[in-house]
Amino acid sequence: MSPSPASRAALVAPRLRAVVVTLDQRQDGFRTDSPASLLRALGHEVIVSGYDLTELEARGGSADVAVVEAGEHLEISRNAIQRLRQRPELNAARILLCLEVARVVALTAEIGADDFILFPTTLEELRARLWQLRVRDRRPRRPLQLRYGEIVVDCEMRQAYRGGESLELTPYEFQLLRFLVERVNRVFTRQELLARVWGYRHAGSGRNVDTHILNLRKKLGHLGERLQAVIGVGYKLQRIDAPLEQSPPLPAGHRVARAGRERPASPETRSASAAMR
Repeated sequence: MSPSPASRAALVAPRLRAVVVTLDQRQDGFRTDSPASLLRALGHEVIVSGYDLTELEARGGSADVAVVEAGEHLEISRNAIQRLRQRPELNAARILLCLEVARVVALTAEIGADDFILFPTTLEELRARLWQLRVRDRRPRRPLQLRYGEIVVDCEMRQAYRGGESLELTPYEFQLLRFLVERVNRVFTRQELLARVWGYRHAGSGRNVDTHILNLRKKLGHLGERLQAVIGVGYKLQRIDAPLEQSPPLPAGHRVARAGRERPASPETRSASAAMR
């Protein structure tokens, strides 16, 4: 049975500290339908910052939620979200992306948001999204850090480290590594990886998986030998404590994309939402 509006309001009732990242700070006080105005109407504390995040430097402190006004600018929003994720005081903050409906088809897990909401935003819809994020936070959490040999996978910072040095993974590479480390020694087809790691399906896009596998294998150093191709099936990450198995060469013959410049196929709206949950 769905919760009543009153019970939803009770869940959201605690006052939140919110950061709103916007391209146009000057319009914040004049737009009654802006996320900042709606958050204030719901009784939450709001810090408005530009995409350079300089206002956060001045005010500091943690936040419960960060709302990024993307509109049609997904690429610069992705960069802003990456900078938000890198700030230790915002590790626990959920990130909500506001975008135009025409841009939903271009939304992928690589953007890095926890959920999204459409422009123009209403008070009730924003209240519902905040409620969903809070309910999600109450579910049992996975470990914040995973280990694979000497590699530490930090699930909060969304990066992997060896000896304290970052492997400088792209968001796609990190999601792939985390997925495989949590399922060591299991074999997955390319389509399974596309659907379960990044949340979309597209004919012929298995080559995107090959590209991410090749890039990730290189960044893992000697442990990359354990990221293996399984002939006629797909890929697996071999157990760290097992003897290294002989593996066929990983697929080649196509140009490896430069880190951070991948352009995956566009998912449908439902796939995009599922990928971020």
